Amino acid sequence: MSSLPRETRVLLLDPLPQTAMKVLKDNNFKIDEFFETLSEADLVKKIGDYQLVCVRKERDYVYLTDEVIRSGHRLLAIGVFSRFASQIDVITAQNMGIPVFNSPYQHQHAVAELIISYTILLARQIGDRSREIHTGEWNKVSAKCYEVRGKTMGIVGYGHVGSQLGVLSEALGMKVIFYDDVAMMPIGNAVAKDSLSELLSGSDFVAINISADPENVKLIGKPQLELMKKGSYIINASYGEAIDIDPVGEGLKTAPLKGGGLGVWPNQPSFQTDKFTTPLQGLKNVILTPTIGDKTLESYERMGAEVAAAVARYLVDGTTIGAVNFPSIAVWPQRPNTRRIVNMHRNVRGVLKEIDFILSAYNVGRQILDTKDGIGYLIADVGTENVTTEIVSQLALLANTIRTRIL
Repeated sequence: MSSLPRETRVLLLDPLPQTAMKVLKDNNFKIDEFFETLSEADLVKKIGDYQLVCVRKERDYVYLTDEVIRSGHRLLAIGVFSRFASQIDVITAQNMGIPVFNSPYQHQHAVAELIISYTILLARQIGDRSREIHTGEWNKVSAKCYEVRGKTMGIVGYGHVGSQLGVLSEALGMKVIFYDDVAMMPIGNAVAKDSLSELLSGSDFVAINISADPENVKLIGKPQLELMKKGSYIINASYGEAIDIDPVGEGLKTAPLKGGGLGVWPNQPSFQTDKFTTPLQGLKNVILTPTIGDKTLESYERMGAEVAAAVARYLVDGTTIGAVNFPSIAVWPQRPNTRRIVNMHRNVRGVLKEIDFILSAYNVGRQILDTKDGIGYLIADVGTENVTTEIVSQLALLANTIRTRIL
């Protein structure tokens, strides 16, 4: 059994955006900061004092491991202030009744803007002109430089980023076509194409916006490049494995492709000090960047506000919207003279019958249940006069109960 203590203690393992800090402080959480990388043993010793743990840095290893999370006897939630929660053992957290919140979508506009910037810079060969003038060369030319107005942007993958890219492209006066293996509603004047080959052959700019799935590995290779319009451009800021780099390099050297902008890579360096090499280095009208699509102050601030608000809502009223390892439930306002019972349990046959048998003896005003990946999450509002240690103890003693909270 657990309830929100009068003093909720928060452990920050990374610096958080000001938007996040404001939410945490407005909820009167007591915040401790430890920004140095801690060993697993140090984390095990420290985590037991906190109800909430927050991280932000993207790590290529699991930072909050099985042992660390199991040592968090008071831990109620984990906030991950980035797109991915890969540094958290989310399965252990789920088995412990601890939701993990992250922000997978607040980067969308930043990535779409980056693709637009690639588009204009490539069309005007700005990358080459900038390098030249840095070395003292004054190359004032207009040959093979174009306006993007009236050109066709072909979007492969019309999801969150792809659809925003379409809106921005239309604002620049471009025509927009897209291909997705799932039927998507066009936004604005965008036109869906029936096949990838149809899109490639009709686009001046091809922007890849797909997910990191096995079926998307080398989606664009030599056969696909041969379908593209001569003098077109290719841009990828989504998934490094989506493009076969060697054929793209050959296409850029032999001129079927007029330029390319790439900001994601297969086998990306793990650390900033690692040396990076690619066959595309040194090619003309090719813009190469690290994975910086979501690296803007604004996207960090949006992530901060979203995740902080999500964990605060969960701690206060039980809402789990935004949790990667929990059923997604948006709760209703709690009525006066009620207490909220929150029960996490293994979703096995007969468990709901056992829970309902206990609750049937009390005045339950409202109740909701949802399940995900073997875990059930139940919320019930009970009349204040009926909430005793007995009801909580009865739920806690069920064989398949993971955790019970009272709010």
